Amino acid sequence: MQPEYQVESRSYDQLLRGSWRGYRLDVTTKLSDEDIVETTSDCVRLWLPAGTPMHWTNGTRPLRYNCLQYYWPQRWYTLSSFYNDRSLIHTYASIIKPASFEIEQLYYIDLDLSVLVKPDLTFEVLTQAEFDELADTLQYDEETRIGALMAMGTLTNSIQLGVGLFATIPHTLRQVDFHLATCRD
Repeated sequence: MQPEYQVESRSYDQLLRGSWRGYRLDVTTKLSDEDIVETTSDCVRLWLPAGTPMHWTNGTRPLRYNCLQYYWPQRWYTLSSFYNDRSLIHTYASIIKPASFEIEQLYYIDLDLSVLVKPDLTFEVLTQAEFDELADTLQYDEETRIGALMAMGTLTNSIQLGVGLFATIPHTLRQVDFHLATCRD
């Protein structure tokens, strides 16, 4: 069985928004039979099977679809790809302050700015108004505002070009029981 990994999402003022447990996938775990670009070695990939309890400030709800999450230590975004069984439905690219990693856990600051990306690479920027409002209300510092907007530019360019970051997202998973796979030592 894959090791469990705790994730916490916080607001800019450090309030806990949500938490969940996923299964950290080994870097050698092959996600698909498609010819996809491999992620960088510093990427943490988490598998959340449908039904995973998602603990939010307004209650706990089970995850409706299977989900692959991607986190990098120095990047201002995270990706969450959702699958109906093995087929990609969409990917949320969320703008965050770079995640902090500890043994078997990570946490990040959600900056309330995200992009919904369909498998055909059409996309919609979501929550721009929330980002603008919270940046003022919570007084995001200049580095955070600039980092968030630069990350949004990186994401939308990658989507429009159809290469790089979004070429790592499989459209069809090879299986949906990654969490049951034996770990490698």
